Amino acid sequence: MKILLIAMPDTADYIDNITRQPNLALVSLAGNLPGHDVRVLDLVVHKPHLRQPIADILKTFRPQIVGLSAMSFQFDTLLRVSRYIRSLDQQIIMIAGGYHATLMARDESAGQWTDTLDYIVRGEGEETFRELVSAIEKNSSAYDGIPGLSYRRGDQWIHNGERPLLDLTKINLPLRTARPSQNFFFGTWSLDVAETSRGCPFHCKFCSIMHMYGSVFRQFPVERVIADLQNIRAQGTEAVFFSDDNITYDIGHFHDICDAIIANGLNDMIYLTQVTAVGLADNPDLVVKMEKANFKVAFVGFESMEPSALKEMKKPTSPEKNRRAAQLLRQHHIAIIAGCVVGYPDDDWESVSRQYRMIKDLQPDSIYAQFLTPYPRTRVREELQAESLITNNDFSRYDGFTCNIRTRHLSEQELFRCLKSLTLRKVFDPKMIFINAFWKMFPLWYILTNSLKCVLDNCYNVLSAKQKIKHMDI
Repeated sequence: MKILLIAMPDTADYIDNITRQPNLALVSLAGNLPGHDVRVLDLVVHKPHLRQPIADILKTFRPQIVGLSAMSFQFDTLLRVSRYIRSLDQQIIMIAGGYHATLMARDESAGQWTDTLDYIVRGEGEETFRELVSAIEKNSSAYDGIPGLSYRRGDQWIHNGERPLLDLTKINLPLRTARPSQNFFFGTWSLDVAETSRGCPFHCKFCSIMHMYGSVFRQFPVERVIADLQNIRAQGTEAVFFSDDNITYDIGHFHDICDAIIANGLNDMIYLTQVTAVGLADNPDLVVKMEKANFKVAFVGFESMEPSALKEMKKPTSPEKNRRAAQLLRQHHIAIIAGCVVGYPDDDWESVSRQYRMIKDLQPDSIYAQFLTPYPRTRVREELQAESLITNNDFSRYDGFTCNIRTRHLSEQELFRCLKSLTLRKVFDPKMIFINAFWKMFPLWYILTNSLKCVLDNCYNVLSAKQKIKHMDI
């Protein structure tokens, strides 16, 4: 069968200024659909003009099945894309998957999906999607035996039982050649995305990953990771981002990955990854190995330097471990993107400013400051709802950079202004410029792209995610 898989274009503007990343989940699905002709369309490459590339691929490829994947803030766009495809071809079978579809399939709001979606793949999709395609190909209506599947019967949704977590040793390599475009980047490096593990056993209140993978951490075999990296290098890609939920949970496995990268000469590519502060602080020898394997950028979820906030959010780190992790990364020439969250219930202007100042004192190369966001089915959402601290329930605004909450001391508008004023001042802070690794890596890009756009975004870009969607022709 001919199958088209589509990733949504919505991203936070802060991300747009730095990187354009391909969707890994869809090329993994493509690699696990043997015997079928699969294309993967990353709409982020085409925004804001989406209609023409969609119409073109429907006309030239003529898929029988379209699969669409979205995060919560992208799901409104997914429905728009799906309805547009329906307007062009009523016969196409429409399947949705990803985080939001998984989290909300049984919610009452899913009733609005009936006019445009036929199936929902919940959780990990490789086996569920393959079994569904097989049933469709055989013209079978026996969908009740497919775990992890929700399907429409008239105006009602039927939800099968959950599928057990997959054996990662049995998942085929991603099929990256299924993408018509490879125009992805970080800074001036061409970029692709890979994974070495799935899941995280921690229970941070603001995270919904446990609804995808439970509290289980699973590793891909090292040999499989190396084969994937070799495929990426064969395409001439310069950099790889490891998107693991918690790559530093199994330190031994991460050591093995670094060793294998070095042993196979794959350290001629550049690596970026997400890490935990505690994982690095407790394992300085790992950071040494990361430098040898050519890791150049680490996104570190420090979240806060306030012990009370870390404890409240169940974040397994401390201010001391945060400082140690940052020190190790600087010592080994790995650029730091410092993740932090503001908008805890007791935050006021002074506490937000103090927290931001302490994150700056870690001397990161970039600060990825987000508002506490009440994502669906998270514990923090339940707690914020109980105190009436959520100011907006429109999930299309839940991109992390749009404020949707208030605190006990700040209104939504006051919290927004507080963080934006801090991030704007950071742009003009000489210390943040002269020690900056990105300035050294990409001097012209840093000046013309990152700094300028960051100023414009902080000064003028106060549109909600929903308003931004209107700028796309879908």
